[in-house]
Amino acid sequence: MSIESFAGDVLDREHPEYEKVRPGWNGMIDRRPALIARCSSVEDVVAAVRHAAANGLTAVARCGGHSVSGASLPEDGLLVDLGGLKAISVDPEKRIAHVGGGVLLGEMDAATQEHGLAVTAGVEPETGVAGLTLGGGIGFLVRKLGLTIDSMIGAQVVLADGTVVEAGPENHPDLFWALRGGGGQFGIVTRFDFRVHPIGPDVVVAQAFYPIDKAREVMHFVSEYMRGAPDDVTMLPVFTTVPLVEPFPAEWQGRHAVAAIACHVGDIEAAKADLRPVLEQGDMIFGFVDTVKYVDFQKTFAGAAPHGERFYWKSIFVEDISDELVDLLVDGLKGLPGEYSNIFMETLGGAAGRVAVEETAFANRKARFNLGISAGWSDPARDDEIVGAARALFDRLRPFSDGTVYLNYLDRDETARAAEGFGPNYARLVEVKRRYDPENRFGGVLGGAG
Repeated sequence: MSIESFAGDVLDREHPEYEKVRPGWNGMIDRRPALIARCSSVEDVVAAVRHAAANGLTAVARCGGHSVSGASLPEDGLLVDLGGLKAISVDPEKRIAHVGGGVLLGEMDAATQEHGLAVTAGVEPETGVAGLTLGGGIGFLVRKLGLTIDSMIGAQVVLADGTVVEAGPENHPDLFWALRGGGGQFGIVTRFDFRVHPIGPDVVVAQAFYPIDKAREVMHFVSEYMRGAPDDVTMLPVFTTVPLVEPFPAEWQGRHAVAAIACHVGDIEAAKADLRPVLEQGDMIFGFVDTVKYVDFQKTFAGAAPHGERFYWKSIFVEDISDELVDLLVDGLKGLPGEYSNIFMETLGGAAGRVAVEETAFANRKARFNLGISAGWSDPARDDEIVGAARALFDRLRPFSDGTVYLNYLDRDETARAAEGFGPNYARLVEVKRRYDPENRFGGVLGGAG
């Protein structure tokens, strides 16, 4: 099988490399594209999109393939693999970075930190910049710099007819607006342009694990501490299992705990003092406050959710942390099987909360926390059991939701929640989808809009 004017490799289902290249991160997703186009240039992307249009195929881009819903793995469609678009250029004087559509978060962090600069990025270095950004982008710099999209100043996009456009505040402003939080359903982004900011190279990190029966006290501390915390601080509380490795005490390994992980990007000595209370919430299992390289801290969760294992997620935005909510999370953790399972609460606010709802497609700017249920396991025989447990916990948590949801955490059975996620921006997104992808060439949760 060949694609006209395509210089990269094209893999059909009979190709010897097809099964090696096909799988995404989530082993539960077993879709089989008709073709995989491994692009090495923008011209390859154009050729792939035109081939899809000529043959009635859905064209879906893949950068890191880290979508829990398998959004980057189409059934019977054309998988446009952007892994060859790895160019990164950083202008330290203008503080602008140009990042190729196939770049991973760890690669972007490394390139920008060479100049002491950064943009908000997620916590898994193997995640694609494209997927993270197009859904909004939450990470440990979210309170200091805002969402990833808040640093996005432009993009090169291949449209449904194969046209290449530059989208920004002055050119295709509606498309630029939609790309910032509306997902990858309007075109294929082959280059992102970011404003980058001075960060590090050293930051201060606190990490504290407490017994699960101290969850109320710890989460009350997190809630109150973050009300008055400077934008330099972001904290991630996690209901989890103590890892089976040193330096965690042997008697606690494998037991449930609540952890608070914080990053402070301000003055080093002031940061150490600011984060000291994280270690002072009772008897700890393990904890520290220390100075680390930002680029190394960004690798903290590398491997925590291994590629090819089985994952199922649910999430809601919440405004506050009550004892009732904490008790539900403790019970939920105890009833959530899976060797990679946990429940986390990303702290928001700060710079991310000072952007108007209508300024980007990302609808929720006021929630204080993004609560996620992350179920992860290895054995396919446990699929129904663990998915059922995650859904049951989610049903109990829904009354605490503020009514919106983070697009990047929507699982494959949650397409109907798209309108909930986009809130007041939904109607405008539907209109942009109709204008730029009238035949729904790129699929996505707004597919019916076409």
